[in-house]
Amino acid sequence: MPQTTVCRWLPEDPAAIEAFVSDLLVRSRIIHGRNPRTRVRFAEVGENLETATRRAGIVFDIGRLRRHYRITIGQAEDYRVRALNSIVQEFQDYIEREGVVYAAFNEMFEQAPPPQNEDQAKIENYVDLMEIINTTMTTAPSFGEGVSAMVAAVPLYGIICRFCNTPAGYNAFTHPGVNARFYRVFMAWHDYLTSAESTNVIYDGEGGWLSTAALNAMVQSAGGNPAQDTFEYFYVCDTSDPHYGFKSYDELFVRELKAIHRAVVFPDNPTIVNSACSSTVHKLYYNLKKTDRFWIKNTPYSLNHILAEDELVDTFVNGTLIQAMLGSLDYHRWRSPVNGKVVKIRLISGATHPNPPPTYYAACLDDDHTDLDVVSRSQDFVTAISTRGLIFIQAEEPVGLMCFVAVGLGEVSTCNIVVKEDQVLKKGDELGQFHFGGSTHCLIFQPNVAVTPIDQDGKDLVGSKVRVGKDILTVAKQA
Repeated sequence: MPQTTVCRWLPEDPAAIEAFVSDLLVRSRIIHGRNPRTRVRFAEVGENLETATRRAGIVFDIGRLRRHYRITIGQAEDYRVRALNSIVQEFQDYIEREGVVYAAFNEMFEQAPPPQNEDQAKIENYVDLMEIINTTMTTAPSFGEGVSAMVAAVPLYGIICRFCNTPAGYNAFTHPGVNARFYRVFMAWHDYLTSAESTNVIYDGEGGWLSTAALNAMVQSAGGNPAQDTFEYFYVCDTSDPHYGFKSYDELFVRELKAIHRAVVFPDNPTIVNSACSSTVHKLYYNLKKTDRFWIKNTPYSLNHILAEDELVDTFVNGTLIQAMLGSLDYHRWRSPVNGKVVKIRLISGATHPNPPPTYYAACLDDDHTDLDVVSRSQDFVTAISTRGLIFIQAEEPVGLMCFVAVGLGEVSTCNIVVKEDQVLKKGDELGQFHFGGSTHCLIFQPNVAVTPIDQDGKDLVGSKVRVGKDILTVAKQA
């Protein structure tokens, strides 16, 4: 049986994921001039979709495509058949040109579990996949109610997850050439998500991030009570502005908590380690190994891989690691868990260290083909293959040298380090941010430090949701 997942990026019910993907796929096929049921082309690139669908007898509300076309308020609606972006077209050409990649991208569709609802549209082949990626590149994540909110926040993972837990999918998503092309796709999407155009999802209507449901969800994620607390009570924003002062989707994603809601517990106590992120604690692991077979299910963390063979690896062998995961609605800034000084920083690309690109959708294969969130079940694995930022801190005794590891997962998840070497830190000082996608982080301690978890409201630390700045560990020197 797979290890219990204490925090997830996708809902446990595959039907919720399949419904999201099916709806997006129908829109994607229409956008690219293909019949949503038969996949037969009904219009050429540049044709007006309203005219073309009427001519082909396809019943479809063209207004459903609005958020994919960057149409602003007051602008005439003009929906036309779209060609593949040149970056996506090159990705498709690469699949068709490289034999090993072509085989993997065909076999993973055969190996993937079938959707539960046979009447829903499903991604049939890599052409469907490239088109739905193309559709997503010009669309910022929208808010969805209930479990669909989880998929909407990480749409590309939702699209791809059905293929991640297959041998062919593993081969495809660990291939350097494939990840190089995912990287180019995500950098283009990054440009869109940091642009003013991406604010078209920051509004108060259905699916908008300023809708009552979305604001309540973000308040609840921050530890508030939506029945009595407001978004502006928790977050820095300008409610007089139509977009609350956020200039892009990314600015909303890395929104800042007001100081009172990230206050540090025991700020001057060096025997207390505080939470660096608002997150759910995944695991506390002792007796770390320098090198281990980290790609095998339920194996220990491998320091050499996590820290990318850094010269300081040996100082943490037999030490302790705590890992916690961030949900899509969580606060995505990192803050110092200790008082001390930054001694070293590094940004690691991923599995192809020391060169880019990162590895985005590889997971530790298991036998659970009903729960599609395999990446969330592979936390010890992904700490060693994903983009990550390493911040080594010489903390006040008894902690001594420790390492904060930020791990960006999937989508365009980016680790942005804002501190410099030799910078003096106080607990709660900002270290950096995660941008866009899913994320997790680790604190690593040396073997001469005894680390004890602090219960949270009478519950074990592991499995608990903790806010940034909360006291989570006690530490003491040991022989």
